[in-house]
Amino acid sequence: MWKKSIKDKALVSCGRKCCICHRFCGVKMELHHIVPESNGGKSTFENCIPLCFDCHADAGHYNPKHPKGTKYSPTELKKHRDNWYSAIRQLTAEEALRVEQAIKANIEVYEGQEIELIGFVWREAFPGPPNYESFETDSIETYWMFVLPEEIALFTSDLEYGGIFKIEGIKKLQLLVNPEFYKENKHIVLTNINIKGKLYCSRTGHHHGDALFEVISFATESLGGQI
Repeated sequence: MWKKSIKDKALVSCGRKCCICHRFCGVKMELHHIVPESNGGKSTFENCIPLCFDCHADAGHYNPKHPKGTKYSPTELKKHRDNWYSAIRQLTAEEALRVEQAIKANIEVYEGQEIELIGFVWREAFPGPPNYESFETDSIETYWMFVLPEEIALFTSDLEYGGIFKIEGIKKLQLLVNPEFYKENKHIVLTNINIKGKLYCSRTGHHHGDALFEVISFATESLGGQI
């Protein structure tokens, strides 16, 4: 019958789900010879398709002398098997990517630490002088904000009382740049970029966003060129 190595490989490849009906079977599944042993089919991985009890019965017990319904052909079984193995590989890869993204999303940064982040550049207006309170009575100041796809955490020191504390839920960063930066890099607004810099805590009413980001360099994702 089936070698353990072949059986293990087939069960892992299908995720213990039937290659035809796609139900999760757990221990209630069997390995079927696509080309029957009686017709010379060998117990190889290529000739194997994992099936639930019901689909295995349908695939193996068709009576050609009293046909009812449509028999599973070896070609069809192979396509079912190959398509399902491919789907499981894709699902596994997507799950691995979700785990990787979750790990990356759980970033903890110390104030002043140089870090590289990917996010979206957004331009936002705020009330400016003299009172920094109202768009109607104050002048308008415009800043570029850097929006992260996932929240990060920042460790910072308490300037008044000392000690270290952690700020969580940081997602929107105010970019700290000079006026020339705005003029030279207008093309990055409303785009995704990879940016390198240092994170600082927002401490005053003049600071906007969840934290401040001092820009060192950046690269647009589409161009891949560093600026």
